Amino acid sequence: MRFAYPRSFSALLLAGFALVTLPLLLGMGYTAYAQQQLATRSREALALALQVTRGTRQLAGDLAGLQRAAGQYYVLQDPQLRGGMRDAHAALARTLARLRALPFGAAEQARLARLTREEAALYAQLDAGPGIGLQRFDAYAPRFGALSADADRLERAGRDLVDQQAAALSARARTLRTVLVVQAAVAVALSLLFAGLLSWLLGRPVRQIERAIGRLGAGDLRPQPPVQGPSNLSLLGEQLDWLRLRLRELDEQKQRFLRHVSHELKTPLASLREGVALLDDEVGGSLSAQQREIITIMQGNARDLQQRIENLIGYSRAQRGLDPLLTDHVELGALLDTIVRRNDLALRARHVRVLRSGSAPALQGDRGKLDALFENLLVNALRFSPDGGVIRIELSSRAGAACVRVRDAGPGVAAADRAQLFEPFFQGSRQPAQAAPGSGLGLAIAREFARLHGGDVALCDDTDSSGACFEVRLPAPSPDLFEEPAP
Repeated sequence: MRFAYPRSFSALLLAGFALVTLPLLLGMGYTAYAQQQLATRSREALALALQVTRGTRQLAGDLAGLQRAAGQYYVLQDPQLRGGMRDAHAALARTLARLRALPFGAAEQARLARLTREEAALYAQLDAGPGIGLQRFDAYAPRFGALSADADRLERAGRDLVDQQAAALSARARTLRTVLVVQAAVAVALSLLFAGLLSWLLGRPVRQIERAIGRLGAGDLRPQPPVQGPSNLSLLGEQLDWLRLRLRELDEQKQRFLRHVSHELKTPLASLREGVALLDDEVGGSLSAQQREIITIMQGNARDLQQRIENLIGYSRAQRGLDPLLTDHVELGALLDTIVRRNDLALRARHVRVLRSGSAPALQGDRGKLDALFENLLVNALRFSPDGGVIRIELSSRAGAACVRVRDAGPGVAAADRAQLFEPFFQGSRQPAQAAPGSGLGLAIAREFARLHGGDVALCDDTDSSGACFEVRLPAPSPDLFEEPAP
């Protein structure tokens, strides 16, 4: 199922931020609600503690007041004091009613009921007692003592009830603290998860565009997958695809131009070389020494022109992958010796020596393309070498690869030219004064053919010697491939 992106990048960004902050906002809301509930419970517990404390203390005071009012009535024998005893009884009844409404346990509620009954029975006897006097009143002292003892036990039960409420409130606070910590951790984890999802959603189309640009920069003009994302980024992907089509069209035009130019130049060049050969064979008459020197110069220039045309054709075909690799057993040392012998006249004309050292394992590769690869490097080294200089070819084997270094004694490569050195048609800033301008395709062809074999050509990283040094790395097959089978 394909994800439905918002219509714009900014809408996706806002939706992502809202999604990231949602767990935090929900956590903050729950925290405020839990704190409000805890504060409400705290107020309720505090009110209950006050009611229990005041009620139990009031109960003891009301019992003492009833006992005092009854004593005064019995001792002084004043009928008006009977009203005070009645008021004390009513106050005690109200206190007992308030205490029964409190959340005491079953035992305390039974004690309250018993105390209410016994107090009512005692008051009824006090109010209707026939005897008057202190001795008659002292007979009620044990019953008042029993009521006071029950009141003391209720006071202790009230303190226990307050302690229980305080303990329950403390436990609830600890539970709430644990819940809030877990909720905060979950909220942070969800926010991080949503942030990661947002990062992926935002980065996915950007990465697709980045890869598309990278492929275009590397010359890969094949169709690219569409950019999946907001409409403005998808539109940018469509623009990149339009640019890819345009670049492919321009590349095809360039290849057609190279093919046409190469074809148009080969025919007159062949006639020119044939005419120079006829002159060299003295078909038109004997030649003077000066005329023969001129013919030698013409032959050299014709060879150079032929080489440049072949480079154009070879690079064009390599770019389009028209020539498949023809694998063969290739000994690098023998191949390099053949290339040096083929260019012997050009080397002797400049008094340049070639010194080959080391050894490398045999390869399975296209002999023709490897020949063109190393000849381009040798011709490039010869072009930049001074008269009487030395070109060094060093063979070695490292990390399962055959390595060949071609080093000249020329001016070297400028630091500003390194990034574009292998670009086609690029001419470095340190061109030799004695040589004609090159085509700028030799190094590009060498790298193209090396990469066709799974290797590469790079500028050597050592800077302890003068001149330019190019290293070719080609994967070497297992030696078992070249072992003779047992008879």
